[in-house]
Formats: sequence, C-alpha cells, structure tokens
Amino acid sequence: MSTIDVQTCTNILPPFQLIKNIELGYNDGYVFDVTANSQYAITSASDNFIRLYDLATLQLAQTIRSHDCKISQMKLKSDQYLFTVSEDSTLKRWDLRTSSGPVQCFKYKKPLTAFDINCNDTMAIAGTELSFDDHSVDLAFFDTRHTSLLHTFTESHNDDITEIRSHPTLPAQFLSCSTDGLINNYDVTDFDEEEALISVVNSGSSVSKTGYFGPEAEYLYCMTHIETFSLHTLEGDLICDYGDIRSIGLTKVDYAIDCSYDPISRRFYLITGSIEGIVDFFHVNLGQLQHCQQLNAGNYGHSDIVRSLFWNHSTQSILTGGEDGRLCAWQGQL
Repeated sequence: MSTIDVQTCTNILPPFQLIKNIELGYNDGYVFDVTANSQYAITSASDNFIRLYDLATLQLAQTIRSHDCKISQMKLKSDQYLFTVSEDSTLKRWDLRTSSGPVQCFKYKKPLTAFDINCNDTMAIAGTELSFDDHSVDLAFFDTRHTSLLHTFTESHNDDITEIRSHPTLPAQFLSCSTDGLINNYDVTDFDEEEALISVVNSGSSVSKTGYFGPEAEYLYCMTHIETFSLHTLEGDLICDYGDIRSIGLTKVDYAIDCSYDPISRRFYLITGSIEGIVDFFHVNLGQLQHCQQLNAGNYGHSDIVRSLFWNHSTQSILTGGEDGRLCAWQGQL
C-alpha cells in the first residue's frame, strides 16, 4: 500500500452553507438515494416510495409508489426520465413531466440490485444478487426501445452485483462490481461474454462502488465494504492505493459515501461520512488526499448516517439524504 499524505486545503472548494432542510416523515424509514433535475429534488426511501420535492422550497410535489420490494437504485437520464430498479425484479422508466405510472417496465426473473443506462439510451444493463436456486449471478441487457431482453451474462461474477456504470461517451462499454471483489470492464459491441471482458481489477475485498473519472473517463475508482479506496487504469493497473480511509486522521471518517468528478475543474473528490451525520470532501491527488470542506450544521443538519448525495458542480449546490429521514440542501458560498 502507498504512503498517503493527508492535508487540509480549504481554498479548493467554497464553504457550503445549509439553506434548507426538511423532516421527510417516512415513519422511521430513511433515504436510499437522492438526485435532482431542474425542477425537483428526488428521493427513494425504505418504504418503496419515490418522492419529488420542489427544488426551490423542498415542499412535497408528488409521491410515487414505485415498487413492491426494496428500491435498489434510482438514476436520472436527462432532465426528463427517472429510472428505478428493485428487488421485485423490475426496472422502470418514469417520465417526470407526467404523474401517471411508469412509461416502461423491464422485467427479469431475479431480484435486481444495480443498473445503468448507456450513454445514448439504447441499452439498459441490470445486475442481480446471487441466486441460491442456480448459484448464478446475472448481467441482463435490455433494448430500451422495445423493453426486450437482448442477452445475459452468467459467468462474469459469482456474488451480488453492487454497481454498474456505463461509459459516458462509449455506448458499448461499462463497468460492473460485486461483493466477489471484482471490478469488470466490458465492451459489448458483440454479446460474447468471454470476448466482452476487457480487463479485471481484483480488489481482494467486497466492492461497494466503482465509477469512471478523468477528462476522457480513462480511469476508475474502487471502494470496498471495509472502507478501502484505490484508483486504477481501465486496463486494470493500480494507480494508487489509499488503504483504509477511516485512518485519515484530520477529521472523523467512518465510511465512504461516493466519489465525484468535476468536469469543469477536472478535479476528483472522495466524499466521506461519520455516524453523526457529518460529511467531508477530499480532493484526490496521487498519494495525497486534501481535506477541502465539510457539511456540518449541528442540530440543523443530519444526525445519522448520510448514504446519498447529489452534487451539481456547475452551481455548487448539494442535496443530502440520511438515515435520519432528513433531506438537506446546501449551497457553496462563492
């Protein structure tokens, strides 16, 4: 493992101020995911509902009973469409301009744990948990124009799939990661499972999240369930191993929330949290983490684990959702 230098550098990001917060009233439920389009702040919650809040006021605008089982993930595709995937074995597309039901429903035979839509919205990729019936883990590929199943991969992973990330500009390329410790990099121009696998990162531990970063999305990051963090090339080579981020020392870190790449400044950030609901931002350099800013509004902010965060880099505005059932809006003070 590399020796990591941890510094404080508060001029990379502006300080963030809490501007709104609301108790969501989920009956002891909590927020799974939070995102936003130009009109709404959007949450998924442990009660299987999607809720839309007016972005300016955080007042509830619409409630959607989206799935019969746990919502595994939700993601926006453009300003118009929201996708949700669930352990009820469905992937749904919602048109946020209407208040009717889903405009598309993709059905599979196993509970779905992760998904993404490719960059030109022609293919949906969904991953499953480990099936105890046939001891397999599937990647399912759907045609988004007809909701039809295109193909399945059954040998790429051998435990629950935790994340799928489509390449931002290449529609046939994507990443998948799993609790089996692997991050796989694919090109599915042809649906040959053996030929499609370009490279593999073996983290040695259960992987919680992965994603692309860099001006050309030429790198990937790896986060594990034992809170280690590392960077790799798309060919699978290790760039930097930061080890256990809980040992950073400058501030209390109990877990990683996610990473975020700012295409405007071309800076890459690690975002962490504490069990008290404090969120910290670190600028990621090779061999170095620079502590930039913190979201901490005392009794007015979060009081429990924050697992979900949406960051609009162009406006320096942030939404956070926590296990305290609270939604908070933050604004960078430029």
